Amino acid sequence: MQTNGSGPSFENGDTAAPLLVNLNGAASSASSNGSFVPEDVSRNPVTITLSQGDKDIIRLIGQHLKDLGLHQSVEQLMKESGCTLEHSAAAQFRTHVMEGKWQNAEEDLQEIRLLITSPQELLKMQFLLLEQKYLEYLEEGQLNEALHCLRHELTPLKYNSERVHSLSSFLMYTNKDELHKQANWEGKGLASRTKLMEQLQVFPAICDATTKTNA
Repeated sequence: MQTNGSGPSFENGDTAAPLLVNLNGAASSASSNGSFVPEDVSRNPVTITLSQGDKDIIRLIGQHLKDLGLHQSVEQLMKESGCTLEHSAAAQFRTHVMEGKWQNAEEDLQEIRLLITSPQELLKMQFLLLEQKYLEYLEEGQLNEALHCLRHELTPLKYNSERVHSLSSFLMYTNKDELHKQANWEGKGLASRTKLMEQLQVFPAICDATTKTNA
C-alpha cells in the first residue's frame, strides 16, 4: 500500500528496495541499510587492462582503505582489479632482508624505488639496509667486507654522517656483546632484521611486511 507519495510499502511496513542499474548494465537493489548489492555481477564480468602505474595507485588506495579498517572494501578492490596489496618486488625485498641476502635486497630496493615518493626516504632506506649489512659483517669478523661496505657504500650516501662516524668506531670491538651494546643492536638474526623491516615500512608497498614474514 502506498500513502502520501512515499515509496511502495508492504503490510509489515517494509519499504521495497529500489531497483538500480550499474554501469555495466547489471541490476542492483538497495538493501535496508542503504548499501547496493548487485543481483548478478558474475554474469557480465568486466575485463580491464591496467598499466603498472594504475596498479601502484590501486595498491596505495587499498593500503589507505586498510588503514581505515575497511577490509571488505580492500578485498573487493583487489579482487576486481586483479592486483595484490603488496608489490611483488616488495615481497621479494622483505624475504631477502629477513634471510640476510643483502645484494638481492639492494637490487629489490632499486626495483621498487619508483613507488617511493620521497628521495630522502629512499636514501634512508638504503642507509638502514647497508647499516645492517655492515654490522652483520662485523659480528661475523669479516672486517674486509665491513670496511668495503663502510667506505664504498655507506659513506658515499652522505647521509647521517654522525652515525657513519659511530659505525666506523665499532671496528675496534672484537667482542660480540660489546658490539651489540655500543651499536644498540640485537645482533645478527631474526630480531634485528625484524626491527629493520619495521623501520623500512615507510610506504604502503612494504607495509605489514614484518607481520606477514612471521605469520
